[in-house]
Amino acid sequence: MEKRNKMLDGMLIGALVGAAITLFDKETRENFIHNGKRVGGKIKYAVQHPQEVTDSVRRQIETVKTTVDDVSKDMEYLRTKINELKETTPQVLEIVQDTKEVLSKHLDSPKNN
Repeated sequence: MEKRNKMLDGMLIGALVGAAITLFDKETRENFIHNGKRVGGKIKYAVQHPQEVTDSVRRQIETVKTTVDDVSKDMEYLRTKINELKETTPQVLEIVQDTKEVLSKHLDSPKNN
């Protein structure tokens, strides 16, 4: 168990050192501060307005459910149409072949030459 703790400690220290080094870059530091303030503001808002946040999440979940349901229905419709095409295509090909044969016989008859 001692080795695992050292490994976890080493990983955390490495991550912190890496994060600290990246903050030497001014643009990265400014982005980090900006994003931190933005996230902090959202957390503060969520704490102050929990019901509104809950309602918003519920609406988004319902939207996703509706979209998934619509896509599922569309996929089922397409699957049905593909199966219909699979069934009718051989019949259509047979009709075309028969028509071709009849026309060929008619055009090849001595009467038309």
